[in-house]
Amino acid sequence: MRRSRFLLALTALAVMSGIGAARALTPISPEQLLCDANTIFVGRAIEASPARRRPDAQDANGVDLTIMVRRVIGRKELSGGPTPVLAPGDRIKAYALASVSPYPAVGRFDEKAGLAFVGPYDSLVPETDLVQAYKAEDFIYAAHLAPGVRSFVRTWPLDQEDWVRKTTASYARMGTPCSSLL
Repeated sequence: MRRSRFLLALTALAVMSGIGAARALTPISPEQLLCDANTIFVGRAIEASPARRRPDAQDANGVDLTIMVRRVIGRKELSGGPTPVLAPGDRIKAYALASVSPYPAVGRFDEKAGLAFVGPYDSLVPETDLVQAYKAEDFIYAAHLAPGVRSFVRTWPLDQEDWVRKTTASYARMGTPCSSLL
């Protein structure tokens, strides 16, 4: 009986203070992040600079990239215009977002398909570390390409290519648009 009175009092207090039930946020899966893109490719950043240098920068750990395409894994046409077609050797202007967490167990990539760094939340990654991390090796990039626009890219390690191929094939079998494998 005491518990029910306590819960009733707590509910009344929440209502009086304007606290309501919070809407549950649905997490976005890595598969959804991948399939949101219209082009998936392997590439290497040949130029990188912290986006914080731009006057319109909003993300402290964003990186402006010029990526050289090594090979294209898949692409899909979107409504509203043709998807640019990439070929090996092409260069695209892109933007990526890195994250910072105090927990080294996060690994090299975060849950939003970006590079992860260890440090206090909301801290700035040193510019040289940020630039070198993206220029150091080839990655799998998932981009929403549009003509003449700097594209936002998600980043995965090369060892995830089998997962990328299986994911796109699985979505295709379900009739859900994802990049078509090339």
